[in-house]
Amino acid sequence: MVSDLKILIIDDDEDDFFITSQYLEDIDAFNVNCSWSYNINDAQQKLASNSYDIYFLDYRLGAKTGLELLKEAVDNGCYKPIILLTGKGTVEIDKLAVENGAYDYLIKSDLTTEKLERCLRYAYERYKSFKVINDNEKKYRLIFENALSFIFTCDPLLHFSAANPASEYLLGYTPDELKNKSFLSFVDDSDKQQFKKLIIDKKSIYNYNIKLITQHGEIKTGNLSLNYFETDNENAYWQGIIYDETMRVQAEQAKLQSEKLEATYRLVRTLAHEIRNPLTNIGLSLEGFIEKGVQDAQKPYVDIIKRGADRINDIITELLQSSKAIEIRPELVDLNALLREVISIAQDRIDLKRIKTDISLLNFPVVRTLDKEKFKIAILNLVVNAVEAMGGEESLLTVSLNQNLEQTIILIKDNGSGIKEEDLKMLFEPYFTTKKSGMGLGLVSTLNIIKSHKAHIEVESKPWVGTTFRVIFQN
Repeated sequence: MVSDLKILIIDDDEDDFFITSQYLEDIDAFNVNCSWSYNINDAQQKLASNSYDIYFLDYRLGAKTGLELLKEAVDNGCYKPIILLTGKGTVEIDKLAVENGAYDYLIKSDLTTEKLERCLRYAYERYKSFKVINDNEKKYRLIFENALSFIFTCDPLLHFSAANPASEYLLGYTPDELKNKSFLSFVDDSDKQQFKKLIIDKKSIYNYNIKLITQHGEIKTGNLSLNYFETDNENAYWQGIIYDETMRVQAEQAKLQSEKLEATYRLVRTLAHEIRNPLTNIGLSLEGFIEKGVQDAQKPYVDIIKRGADRINDIITELLQSSKAIEIRPELVDLNALLREVISIAQDRIDLKRIKTDISLLNFPVVRTLDKEKFKIAILNLVVNAVEAMGGEESLLTVSLNQNLEQTIILIKDNGSGIKEEDLKMLFEPYFTTKKSGMGLGLVSTLNIIKSHKAHIEVESKPWVGTTFRVIFQN
C-alpha cells in the first residue's frame, strides 16, 4: 500500500465533504490529502484526468446522479478507483454502482475511520490487480494488433468472430469485413476435404500447410495452427494463427526453377558437344561421298541422310536457344497494354474455338522494365496453351492483372483438360509435352524468358477442371 494518497471528494454539500475528509485524515495507515469538487463540470474534468489516487462520489449531485457521472467517467477513460457515497442505501443502487464500475458503495451515516481505512485498502489493492490485468491486456492487444501473422477466433462452425489487421494482407479483408464469413470459404478446393476431416473431431491442429484463396483470387500458402476451446459457460470457439508461407514457397519454387534451368543448360551443352562431333563427321563423310559421285539409285538414301543430319542440327540449335540465358533489351512497358496486345494476337484462335473470355486489367498503368517482344512471346505461349487445352460451349479463358504492395501478378486460367499431378513436376523439362504435336520446348523457353526478367511462374492444374498459370513479379 502506498504511504500517500490523493483523494478527491465530489459532493455538492460542504458539510458532508468536511465530515468525510475528517474521517479520512484520521487514518494512521497512510497520509491522506483530500480535495473537494462541488461543480459537475469540474468533477468531470478531474475524473477524466486520472490525477487522483481515489475518488469519492456522492450519489446526489443536482443535475446529474452519481451513477450517471460514474458511468460517464468510466466511458471517458477514468481507470482510478471510484467509491460511491449515498445518504440512504438500497440493494438496487448497490447493484447498479458495481455494474457501472464503482469499486465500493458506502452509506454516509455508517462512515467511520476504520470502515474508510478498510475501504481504501481494499479499493487500492483491487486497483493494483486490475492494473496488472489491464497492462497485460494492452500488451497482448498490441501484439495481436501488430502481428504480421494472421490471428483469429471462430465460432464452432468456423465463422470468424475476431481477427487482427493481418487479415487484410493475407485474405484481402479487414477484420470487420471478415466477421461472420466462413473460414472454409477461403480454403482452396484442393485442401478443403482433408481440412474438414481434420476438424471434425475438434482436435488441435499444428503446423498444417493450407492453401487459401484471397478476395482477389490469389492463392496463398499458410502454415496453420488451430485449437478448439470449451469454456465453463459453454461458449465454445476456435482460435488460430496462420503464418504466411507464400513468399517462402515462391522462393523455393523460384530456386527450383532456376536449378532446373541451369541443370538443363548443362545437359544441353554436353549433349550438343557429344552429338555435334559425330554429326560433323557424318556431314564431312557425306560430302566426300557426293564428290566421288552418287548413283541414281543411291540419291534418295543420300537425301534422307542429309535431311536427318540437318534435322538433328536444327533440334540441337533450338534446344540451345531455349535453355541458354537470354539477353534482354529493357524498356518501360505497361503490362495492361502488353496483355491487350497478346489477347489481340490470340483472338483468331479464341474465336475459332468459340472460347469465352474474362479479361480483368487495372485502370492505372503498371509499368515494368521488360524486353517487350520476348516477354510478349512468353505470355502468348501461355495463352495459346490455355486455348489449345479447351474446346466446347463452356470454355472460358481468364486473363487478369493484379497488384498489391508486395507483388504484381499476371494470371492466365483455363477450364480445359488440365494436367495430371505426376506431369506437373515435369512441365518445364525439355521435350516433355502432353500435346500430340510439338517438341516440348515452348514452356522451357517461356520459363527462361520469365526468369530472365527476374519473375517466377506458378502453375496449378487438375484434370478436367483446368490450369492456372501465375507470372509473379516482386515489387
